[in-house]
Amino acid sequence: MTKENLRIECERLFSCKTINDCNEMLDIYAEFLLKAIINHKDETIYSDADYDAKIIVQMMLTKVLHLKNVVSGISFRTKDGLRLERIIDPTIVASFIRNIYETTAMFNLIYIHTKDKDEKTILYSLWVHAGLKYRQRFENIITSIENKQKHEEEKIMIEKIIIKINGTQLYNKLNQINKDKIKEKLKKKDYFIEFAGTEVNFLSWKDLVGIMGVKEGLLDHLYTHLSFNSHPSNVSVFQFDSMFKDGEAEFIRLTNTNLQTAFFMFSIFMFSIFIADYVKLFPTIMSTYEKIDLRDQIVIDFHNFFLRGNEYSINDSWRKVYD
Repeated sequence: MTKENLRIECERLFSCKTINDCNEMLDIYAEFLLKAIINHKDETIYSDADYDAKIIVQMMLTKVLHLKNVVSGISFRTKDGLRLERIIDPTIVASFIRNIYETTAMFNLIYIHTKDKDEKTILYSLWVHAGLKYRQRFENIITSIENKQKHEEEKIMIEKIIIKINGTQLYNKLNQINKDKIKEKLKKKDYFIEFAGTEVNFLSWKDLVGIMGVKEGLLDHLYTHLSFNSHPSNVSVFQFDSMFKDGEAEFIRLTNTNLQTAFFMFSIFMFSIFIADYVKLFPTIMSTYEKIDLRDQIVIDFHNFFLRGNEYSINDSWRKVYD
């Protein structure tokens, strides 16, 4: 393939203007992730945090594949012949893509944004603690002996997590105000913090766009937009009402197409960022990445460095075509 033809092919997949392009892009992500998971499954893992990171990668692979079904839409026919034409529910698509955003943002916050071992230990420990504390809410409805035993084991794990956080050098360098901020996050079953030296700053889901390094102004309101459509808000109701007008088949067709491609691009952004962060966390993955087709390297990486800057590029493979 000539350089010019390769450019044309890459740019088709950058924009994903058709459903076929969208599905092809998902296949490219899935193929790389599956190869990376299989090729590097026997590598030594040195911490619980990195073990969980490997599991998160597997989860992201399933999200890529499930998204193909989500954006294909639904249709239905009753036994007596009534038909619901193929439609896409924006609330379902938005909920799914919000989950992809949250997974990407969480992975970046814990594994990439942290600047040293202590920061990573504290963030990871807060994340684990939050999940375990939420599970403790089921104490009053546990019936099986096995689950009661697990519940007690998790109580001990929670205590050990707090001891682990308190034992880090970073925590012991904090003044009381900032130690109390950590305690507040433990109490609220939350982990959204970042360290600025020995200062602890609180974060929210929408803040994590900037934490990931996305340039200001590009995706500032992404999380709010996805949340509007994910929750049963009045906004989601009147949007749904305006989408499907009786007797307007062409309008429905265009609406479905726009939903598939517009919402889909948000997921493309996140998959691209996630894979770049995955390779950064586990540098040995680069050997698998550089064996896939040059076209696939470029299109996987494109939205990552477009949104965050060239310094975030996985391996600058795009320069072979665009320099």
